[in-house]
Amino acid sequence: MKSTLNRNVLTLYFEGEINSYNSETIENDIENVLSDVTFKTLILDFSNVNYISSAGLRIILKLKQKYDDVHIIEASLEVYDVLSMTGFTNIMDVKKVLKRVNVEGAEVIGSGFFSTVYRVDKDMIIKVFERTSDPNQIERELKLAKQAFVLGIPTAISFDIVRVGNKLGVRFEMLDCISLKNAFLQMPDQYDYLIDKYVALLKKINTTDCMDPLLPNLKDFYLEKVEVIKRFLDEEHYLKAKKLIESLPDAMTFVHGDCHFKNIMYQGDDFLLIDMDTLSRGAPIFELAAIRAPYVAFEEDDPGNSEKFLGVPPELSQKIYHDVVKKYTGKESQEIEDKIALVCYIHMIWWNTVNTPENKKRLEGCKSRLIALLDKYDDLDIK
Repeated sequence: MKSTLNRNVLTLYFEGEINSYNSETIENDIENVLSDVTFKTLILDFSNVNYISSAGLRIILKLKQKYDDVHIIEASLEVYDVLSMTGFTNIMDVKKVLKRVNVEGAEVIGSGFFSTVYRVDKDMIIKVFERTSDPNQIERELKLAKQAFVLGIPTAISFDIVRVGNKLGVRFEMLDCISLKNAFLQMPDQYDYLIDKYVALLKKINTTDCMDPLLPNLKDFYLEKVEVIKRFLDEEHYLKAKKLIESLPDAMTFVHGDCHFKNIMYQGDDFLLIDMDTLSRGAPIFELAAIRAPYVAFEEDDPGNSEKFLGVPPELSQKIYHDVVKKYTGKESQEIEDKIALVCYIHMIWWNTVNTPENKKRLEGCKSRLIALLDKYDDLDIK
C-alpha cells in the first residue's frame, strides 16, 4: 500500500474495490504501514476507490475507533453516498472528489491579488483561488457566506468546490450578471443610482449583527498590524496609532473587508457579494478604510496601479470612493476622510511589509502620510 508522511500527517492511498475478498489483505497492509510510523493525522485517500462494501466500512470504523483524527478525501460520488447513508459522514470528515472545470477561453469578469473570477457559461461563474490550495480554508469562506446570507446579506449562492487545473475554485450560479465595476462603466447615466445601492449594501453589512464568536475581530487584527509596523514608527507615533485603534468600539457587526466593485455582482436589480474570505466583525471605519486602499491609496505611490488592479481610470475610482464616503456618513468632510485614511495607511504599511516588501516607495509614502495624520487627530470618530 502506498503511503506518504508529511509533518505528522500520514496519508494512505487505496485503489480499486474494498470488499470481503480483499479486506484482510488491506487490513494487513494498513497495519504494516502504521506500525512503522508516528503521526497525528490519518488521511485515507479514496481517489482511486470505485467501490466499498460493508467489509471495507468495518476497516474504516476500526481506524476511527483507534485514532481520533481520521479523514477521507477524494471519495467518488458513489462511495460518498455509501459513506453518507451508513452514517460515516456524521462521525468523521469525508470529502467528495472535486469536479474538474475548464476555464480556458472563459471571460474574466473579476480579478484580484488572491483570486480570478470567470464566467464559464450563461448560468455559472467560477472563482479560482490563485494563492490558496487548502480546501478547508475555502470551505470556511463558504460557511461564512452562508451565515451572512441567512442573516440577510446578499451573497451569491455557492454550490461546490471544484478543481481548475492545479488550483481550487468555487462554482456559483449567476444569471445574467455583470460586476458592479462594469455597471459603472456601461451605465454612466445610472451612476447616482448605483452609488445609492452600493452604500445601502455597505450599511446592510455594517449594521448586521454577527453571532459567530469565531469570526475574526478586526480591532484585534489591527492591533496586531500596529505591532508589525512598529519598527517603521518612532515610539510616540507607534503608541498614538495603538491608542487610536484601542479607542474604537468592540463592534459585533459584520465588516466585509474587501468590498470594492469587482467583488460585487449586479444581477437584475440586486447586488450580490462573491468574495467573503475577508468577512470579519468590527467598526464601520474598517470597511471604509479597506475600500479606500484600491480606490485611492494604490495610486498615490504607484501611478497606474489602481487602474491596473481595478480596470477603470483612477479619476473614476476616486470619485466613486469619495461619493460613497459622503453618502455613507451623510456629510462631506475632510476630517472624516483623513481618519479613514489613517486606518487605511496602517493596513497598507502592514500589507506592504507582509506581501510586497520590495515596494519601498509605497512603504515610505504610506508611512509619511500616516505620521502626518497621527499628528493631526486624537480620535477616529467618523460620525
